[in-house]
Amino acid sequence: MMKERQGKFNLERDIKIKSAVEMIRDRQAPEEIDGEKVLIYEQAAYDAGNLSRTSWKMGFLYLSVKKLVFLQGQTKIFEIFIDSLKSISIVERNWIPGKMIEQLRLTQETEGMKRNFYLSVKNPARWKENIEAVKQETKGKKE
Repeated sequence: MMKERQGKFNLERDIKIKSAVEMIRDRQAPEEIDGEKVLIYEQAAYDAGNLSRTSWKMGFLYLSVKKLVFLQGQTKIFEIFIDSLKSISIVERNWIPGKMIEQLRLTQETEGMKRNFYLSVKNPARWKENIEAVKQETKGKKE
């Protein structure tokens, strides 16, 4: 017979146990990007395709006090300054053929050019809320 707490796992009691992958991600997550504090980050996918076809890139999305940055490894795929965002919405789009999911759509307008960024994140509503809060805070500081 096994002794108490030897080789037993109780999900209710041990719910806070993190996987090894989660611990490595937490340890490797930067606290700052370009000298700015990282507010939230998450693994994400970015649609780098065009209107005729999608092309998803996996990486990490970071929100700082001034911008959103998408990194693939150590390579910066894009950065969007929060004050250049014209709209933030959640849309339902194809992820893989036949599989529709909610995605975050960021519309950026700079120098008369309009560009949409589509991102697949675990909780698009949380990201939308956080980006809007940063945008509002940034707007308040300018006034």
